[in-house]
Amino acid sequence: MTLPSRLLIKSSLICLIVGAFLGALMLINKALNIDPEIWGLLPVHIELMIFGWIIQFTLGVAYWILPRYLKGEARGNRFLAYLMVLLFNLGIWLMVFAELTEAGDYIHLVARGLEFSAVVLFISLHWKRIVSFNKNRH
Repeated sequence: MTLPSRLLIKSSLICLIVGAFLGALMLINKALNIDPEIWGLLPVHIELMIFGWIIQFTLGVAYWILPRYLKGEARGNRFLAYLMVLLFNLGIWLMVFAELTEAGDYIHLVARGLEFSAVVLFISLHWKRIVSFNKNRH
């Protein structure tokens, strides 16, 4: 398995652990009514579980399993792959920071922009791999 795939999958598992812990904390709070402020962690829980775990895990597996180039580097530009991993994780953790500190909308916009940029990089890295595979097959 390639290093970008491993990085995305390992990062997604970290997000799963942290997100599940926050979810468990909120459920315990719901049963025992420890502190109403704990419900403020809901946006962080959602960010970690959806973007951090599900989407990031999917990107990691897709990067590894989609068809490879028949010539040259099997998966395209490695620098762009590492940049994709960095931007996506930076976006996730910046969004978590923004939710925890109640930062302004600007920080939220930057975080989503980083995540969106990473997804665009993912698409650009894979588009030709998928199209070239289909053209060479028929």
